Amino acid sequence: MRVRPYAGWEAYTEIMDSLDDPRSKAMLDNMRYHGKYECLQDPTIFETLVPVPEYRFYSCFDNAVLTNMEQVQKFYYDLWDSNSSLFEVRIDHCATADWGVACDGEWYQQVPGKALIDAGNNDVEADAFYLSHAHLSWFFPFHEVDGKLLLGGEICYVDEANATLDKLDPADVLTLEEAKASWHD
Repeated sequence: MRVRPYAGWEAYTEIMDSLDDPRSKAMLDNMRYHGKYECLQDPTIFETLVPVPEYRFYSCFDNAVLTNMEQVQKFYYDLWDSNSSLFEVRIDHCATADWGVACDGEWYQQVPGKALIDAGNNDVEADAFYLSHAHLSWFFPFHEVDGKLLLGGEICYVDEANATLDKLDPADVLTLEEAKASWHD
């Protein structure tokens, strides 16, 4: 399976277009761009966040809690430096509320073998790419800053127990350049 980073943009757009509430639309629009910038390794991602974001990961990243912009920036730069930013999200459920957005679905991420080895997985080939897959529930709180709705952080629950990791066929490996060329908004 080849990841389709644009799939998340399409899903958020479909949900956004089905709603009338301007606040809900603004939050989903922010989420579209946040995902785009994450995939395409664009530091503009930090403009989608409040000045002091908080990220919480459950059942992944050693249950990491990131409590400031410096930690969040390091998280993304490490992701980008490892060439692990290309992902596809399939949204099964999504709801907006005054506080933010809650979603549930499937997460697929293309990860180089070297990055997996660096993280302690020695059962992979350093020069191969792998598809990591897990069921994910995510909650994105939003806050108004200077008249603009910004992402306050991420709260992510990953079904690590049922996650899979499969070696990708070289023909299914997506390059960052291919992802950038395929993006349209």
